[in-house]
Amino acid sequence: MIFRQLFDKTSSTYTYLLASRSGGEALLVDPVLEQTGRYLKLLEELDLKLVKVIDTHIHADHVSAMGKLRDATRCVTVMGEQSPTDVVSMRVSDNEKLTIEGLSLTALHTPGHTSESYSFLMDDRVFTGDTLLIRGTGRTDFQNGDPYDQYHSLFERLLKLPENTFVYPGHDYKGDTVSTIAEEKAFNPRLNVSSADEYAEIMNNLNLPNPKLMDVAVPENLRLGLQLDAQHRVPSIEVEELMEAWPDPQVQLVDIREDNERKRDGAIPGSIHLSYGRFASHCAATGTLRSLSKNADLLIYCAVGERSTLAVEIANEHGLKGLAHLPGGFRAWKAAGGEVDVIE
Repeated sequence: MIFRQLFDKTSSTYTYLLASRSGGEALLVDPVLEQTGRYLKLLEELDLKLVKVIDTHIHADHVSAMGKLRDATRCVTVMGEQSPTDVVSMRVSDNEKLTIEGLSLTALHTPGHTSESYSFLMDDRVFTGDTLLIRGTGRTDFQNGDPYDQYHSLFERLLKLPENTFVYPGHDYKGDTVSTIAEEKAFNPRLNVSSADEYAEIMNNLNLPNPKLMDVAVPENLRLGLQLDAQHRVPSIEVEELMEAWPDPQVQLVDIREDNERKRDGAIPGSIHLSYGRFASHCAATGTLRSLSKNADLLIYCAVGERSTLAVEIANEHGLKGLAHLPGGFRAWKAAGGEVDVIE
């Protein structure tokens, strides 16, 4: 496995690069905007294809590189389903698996620092964002933070992991890089409490100043997604137009979400499933989309319209014309009252 822990000195943020092999797919956790060039160079040096970027929560101390990396690599942007950000490609729920080639992470909803905070568990390690730090915990006094929620996230979720699980936090201000669940149980002063009330008393009296970039970072991180106006840079069919002609035998719907999204949320009836991760191969001369396009107009959709926008661009680059996508994606279809098939 390829594993890199990268550090941004300005915000004391750790970013994590994961891949199962050289030449394979890669994932980044909590990237920082100013380090985008560094990430892209390292990906090139290690011969890796960035396919997913995770933000553990809406950051207040730095602007995420998620949007820039999506634009540079067409990767999938990922956050928890509770995230208030306008648009993110893929939302994961508690205990849901998030996969790339050769690797699987389990999403753990661990609110408290913020209401949408997630940790991500992979085999022998857990990426805790700002929920559990080395000899500390993330503050709970803004962005819907709640010390009681964080107490439960810590004592009922993270601290129940195997004690030899490595803890990789989102920040460290002292130069520490990694800990374990056992170490934090033994030596973390914030965890030396006997009740949720005692923990809340500590957290409610920290009296910390706001992060310097909070007024800039939070608004920027809330709008990092590919907005609806940007989704119209490629041919599109609006959900109202689709529903007026529904069902249209001349239009073949192509769902490019992942299996777990389809099983969790359902799909538009009559859709063919071709996942975004292999979309380029489906556009090849012998690919599935080539044969489908001979018999019907193809309408691509994803969760919210971000991946489908990028997919139509990929198709055009492969010389496959005439494809359109659904702005707002499956979420817009469902909000408009469209029929939904349950996927077993």
